[in-house]
Amino acid sequence: MRKSFKTIAYIGFISKGLIYIVIGTLSLLAALNMGGESTGTSSALSFLKKQPLGQILLMLLGVGLVCYSAWMYVQSIKDPENIGSDTKGKLKRIIYFFNGLIYNFVAVLAFLHLFGKTGGKNSDTAYLDFLGPTTLSILFIVVGIILAIVAITFIVGVIKGHMLDRFNIENAKYSRLIKMLGKFGYYARAFVVAILAYFFLRAGIYTNNHEIKGIQDAFSFLHTSGVGSILMAVTAGGFIAYGVFYILLTRFRTFKND
Repeated sequence: MRKSFKTIAYIGFISKGLIYIVIGTLSLLAALNMGGESTGTSSALSFLKKQPLGQILLMLLGVGLVCYSAWMYVQSIKDPENIGSDTKGKLKRIIYFFNGLIYNFVAVLAFLHLFGKTGGKNSDTAYLDFLGPTTLSILFIVVGIILAIVAITFIVGVIKGHMLDRFNIENAKYSRLIKMLGKFGYYARAFVVAILAYFFLRAGIYTNNHEIKGIQDAFSFLHTSGVGSILMAVTAGGFIAYGVFYILLTRFRTFKND
């Protein structure tokens, strides 16, 4: 394993962890009525920009997220940990590649916030209108099904141990605590992804409202439900745990073939 690959991975872990900690903390404060607000990635970046040295934070975060996406590409293409080229290995590497694309997008979003070129709070799908309402409905249903599969994959992966085993932390100090944080975080992520799946399926099947929903909408949905504050607080706590888990990987994560 090249030292440069490890460095890129560690910087990426810190950046990804920071995003989830900020989202979770702001949403937890909102759930406890302590001045926060339900938030998503874009709002978290806006919050960071408003802090002292916020522009420097955003710049470092953007670079860090580029590093994380680069690590995803390295795992997908170079396969430094010998994931393999069998069917299961290829599937994992394809997932890593698409994760890289996602965090490339988040990195670009961080830089857009840095230079003040972001739009309003709500996402708009006007640029998809050329597809027509029927095609949009089908697209939203497909996205909803994919998100539902992702949520189930998270839950099954944590229960069976596959989701955390790939981090190679079994022999690390405090591995039990790290795994507990990781499990809690993945369950919280699965819960939020399941809510997003519901949003997309509902929009595709029952309504003509083709508005793209995100993490912020999921937390807002929790906040307005019957036991919303409790659900939102637990889920937000899971996001914080997930963020801490990724940051701890910089200290305890081992790499295969070391």
